[in-house]
Amino acid sequence: MELTLQIKKDLALTNKLLSQGMVSTRDPETGFRYIICASCPNDGGDGTVSRIDRKDNVVERVLFCCSTCGKEFVVKPEDIFLT
Repeated sequence: MELTLQIKKDLALTNKLLSQGMVSTRDPETGFRYIICASCPNDGGDGTVSRIDRKDNVVERVLFCCSTCGKEFVVKPEDIFLT
């Protein structure tokens, strides 16, 4: 069985997730679980969630960690994608 990585850029869904205090969601039609990710601004490496700052159950800030350089970074919601 071959697995295909699904990448989705959806600002409305990203904002909805963050406002609900979440960083992942499951597609009800396919069952695929999406989690927010971002590209490192330094080298373009894949960034995965490393820390989440919440206030009143709303995600205020997500820190991502680059798989290439190992540095943490923050991006705007419009630069976040789901994979």
